[in-house]
Amino acid sequence: DLGAVKGSTGLYRTAMSQSGLDSPGTYSSYYNMTTALNCSNSIVQRLNCTNEDKQKVLSCIRNSSIENLFQIYSDRYTRPIIDNYFFPLYPPLAIQNGQYNNISLIMGNNDYDLSVCVDHPDMNYTDAIELISQSVEHKWIPAIVDYYHLKNCSANRTTNNTRCCNIVLSIAIDKFFDCDIRRLFNAFYLKYGPQYEQNKLFSYHLNCYPQCPIVPEMGICRHSAELPFVFGTISDFYSQELFNCTWDNSTRVFSNEIISHWINIATTGRPLNQWPIYDPSSPRHFHITPDRGFVAEIWNRNCSFYDEMEAEGVGKIFGNNHYIIKELPK
Repeated sequence: DLGAVKGSTGLYRTAMSQSGLDSPGTYSSYYNMTTALNCSNSIVQRLNCTNEDKQKVLSCIRNSSIENLFQIYSDRYTRPIIDNYFFPLYPPLAIQNGQYNNISLIMGNNDYDLSVCVDHPDMNYTDAIELISQSVEHKWIPAIVDYYHLKNCSANRTTNNTRCCNIVLSIAIDKFFDCDIRRLFNAFYLKYGPQYEQNKLFSYHLNCYPQCPIVPEMGICRHSAELPFVFGTISDFYSQELFNCTWDNSTRVFSNEIISHWINIATTGRPLNQWPIYDPSSPRHFHITPDRGFVAEIWNRNCSFYDEMEAEGVGKIFGNNHYIIKELPK
């Protein structure tokens, strides 16, 4: 997001997004002005701060207790606001218009960022459709069912590739992570060509099998589970106390390898050489695992219907001319 913020040019050279759910590559990460104002007015009304005098409104909000503010704000999802000033443009359009900062981008996610099978271990086909329908319009579901071979999925926990919750996990990772990342990267490629691409854009998937510290969903590399390995600590996002466990040598080596890449990103703006540069003609991500090593893997999934969803959604939220999906050169 920072790459499209007014006045941020030249302030930094690299941005790294670790598990940025609904990344800068999708309209659903942002509010337009109308939605933001409606949200703001709703909170003002619930605080009983409505007044024609704006200074009195501000004074009322400032005098509200933090407990009351939390209660009224509830679990509302906070998003950046495309306001045509501080945040002038939705990021893919900012890239398309040459108004996005000239920076390196490293973006990726954990293999089980979305713990679908933990939350729905006995998911069947009907359950799968119900869950998908929460984030996808009905008209797109037949294409998704067909592409991912979801129709004949199994609720059996012993199956793997055909297990319903695993297939839904793949759908969710594609929609909320990988296709958003590719949308951004492809926008850079279309604007600046391969010369920019060769030095700036990298993606990853990460698995970690955390056994120490003992945390919820033991052994699943869920959201934030990479942080102890990135920082070389036992402490975890969910840690409440020090754990009576230590890493074995292989885990320490795994952590140190991750740290080496992250340090190189911080110092040079790019990871170490074995991490592949993004190439739209043969996209690969760097798969970081403790058991199969750090390897470049081809990512050959189809993002076309997600891109169509994106173009339609952008038209509804920001206007039909705000973002146009363009074809990459053959």
